Amino acid sequence: MKVRIALSLAVLTALSACANVQDVRKRDPVFYGATQRTADDYTTCVADAWKNMGVNFKRQEIRNGFELVQEDSLGVEAVLSTTTWKGKTEARLSTRIARRDQSIIEPANLCL
Repeated sequence: MKVRIALSLAVLTALSACANVQDVRKRDPVFYGATQRTADDYTTCVADAWKNMGVNFKRQEIRNGFELVQEDSLGVEAVLSTTTWKGKTEARLSTRIARRDQSIIEPANLCL
């Protein structure tokens, strides 16, 4: 029984490591918000807060905005997509692993 559980956990870990930006982005958001700030200003605000918290991420441009992609040893853990359309900026944060949701959601909310 212990071997079966260990094997299941190993398979689950291997599969979760395969998650990429698109996989995480497709998940239901753990945070969603809108602001009058530009996508660049908002993304910079969140990026500065995450840096101060020691969160490792990379910033990349996407159509009409930016993304902050947090990766760890198991692959992509969180994706914050910020886009501006018709003067309104929308932010959407999706995560793969729920253990850090709240700590990275708070700066996303405060920067609105």
